Amino acid sequence: MIEIREQDYENVESFKNDVIVEFANVRGQPFGYEQFAFDASNDGERVGIVMCEMIYDWLYVNYLAVKDTARGLGVGSQLMDRVETLAEELSLKGVALDTFRYQAPDYYAARGYVENMVIPGKVRERDRIYMQKSLEGQ
Repeated sequence: MIEIREQDYENVESFKNDVIVEFANVRGQPFGYEQFAFDASNDGERVGIVMCEMIYDWLYVNYLAVKDTARGLGVGSQLMDRVETLAEELSLKGVALDTFRYQAPDYYAARGYVENMVIPGKVRERDRIYMQKSLEGQ
């Protein structure tokens, strides 16, 4: 009998990765996957991070976080510059991410990201906006 149990996210992460890799390999599509993380510090204090993962031909930004005290110093821009440089170094097609309407869609649009999907929230500020930036032809 199948039993469904709640688990800690980290507890199932490696199982998920193993199953996805095996599934792709069996179908002749070796799974290209790697995780990356960068941080920014100011006078030895961590003020921002970006976490992303390469899946096949794209780099996906999972999290970009900058402390309020460091906003306006260019921390987020420097972290995103590093992500985009990494994608170029890996010869990827581009960078994809999602953001909520109350967060930074205008910031990403100014960096050349285009909206490709919106999942509406119960209130407009919580709309989840998926964006991508192609690096081909640059």
